[in-house]
Amino acid sequence: MKIAYAGFDLLYPCLEALEAAGCEVMRVFTYPTDNVYEFNRQVTGFAEARGIPWTDARVTSADLNALWEAGCEALFSAGYIYRIPVDTPLRCANVHPALLPLGRGPWPMPCTILRGLSESGVTIHKVAAGLDTGDILLQEPFPVTGQDTLETMTETIRALAPRLAAQVVQSFDQLWEKAVPQGEGEYWKEPTEEEMTFTPWDSLERVDRIVRAFAGYGSFLRLGEETLTVVRGEVIPGGAEAPPGTLRLEHGIPQYALKGGWLRLYESQTHEGGNQA
Repeated sequence: MKIAYAGFDLLYPCLEALEAAGCEVMRVFTYPTDNVYEFNRQVTGFAEARGIPWTDARVTSADLNALWEAGCEALFSAGYIYRIPVDTPLRCANVHPALLPLGRGPWPMPCTILRGLSESGVTIHKVAAGLDTGDILLQEPFPVTGQDTLETMTETIRALAPRLAAQVVQSFDQLWEKAVPQGEGEYWKEPTEEEMTFTPWDSLERVDRIVRAFAGYGSFLRLGEETLTVVRGEVIPGGAEAPPGTLRLEHGIPQYALKGGWLRLYESQTHEGGNQA
């Protein structure tokens, strides 16, 4: 099957899986990344190693029409931030890291944890005019526990999404014809900085969800005039007799007292960006 691919390194295993499933990749689309939180080096390296044309410019209708005329059968997107045109005969499918129709939007993984949901999933759907609203080709759920973090959810998705992508291309025509409409759903906006911020006086549940939802990316602990970026941490219930915000060291690990517990900091930074733990 001749395809084009659009995405960046977060779901790069999908690109590898599509090639392993027998797809001929004709062109790769990505976008400029900061190489701090987002990367495209694997995607562009894949293309360059195989002599496949790639671009980080926004995909256009003209691009897709040219691919279709050259014999391309479909475009697969996985983590591509730009809207993909739908005024083209080329069939376009998207890999979305949520169990649609719940969790439409750009960053559903932390939202899943912030909402305290017990299930998420991966969905491959047709690209439609509405964001993440296209008919579903294939999807698979997975459980989300109270110990899951953004990082563990991402690893689960990176393992599941390539397998589903390979399944889709093996039965692409049949799945495309029998795709299931989504019906009513929910669009989740990208979390704001305020939704990523907590204080020692907030409830343990709120602090725990925020710390887990942005593990590896960073949430914000507000301590009066100071703000600390919590890259990785853990909420420990019970045992906090000190006033909220009190700092102590336990076996060299900094901990802040919360209402009814402690926040253990495994990796944090000052607001200016210096590494603290």
